[in-house]
Amino acid sequence: MGIMVSEVYEALIDAGASESKAKAAAEAIPVSDQLATKADIAEVRIEIAAIEAKVWRAGVAIAALAVLLNKFLDWVIQ
Repeated sequence: MGIMVSEVYEALIDAGASESKAKAAAEAIPVSDQLATKADIAEVRIEIAAIEAKVWRAGVAIAALAVLLNKFLDWVIQ
């Protein structure tokens, strides 16, 4: 069961809809606090970019460690 927009429910009842149909229709309408805004989407994009940057830096660090480990193992083996 979702959040019901009471104004829509009441208008549908006044227009002759059954209670069950009016209730179902009023609950099917998304309430504004359930919708994403452009600002919300921009925030998500910024957060994703920050995560991507962290992942990229972690990949660079892992690659650098792999190179150092390879050089160390070459030195140990010799």
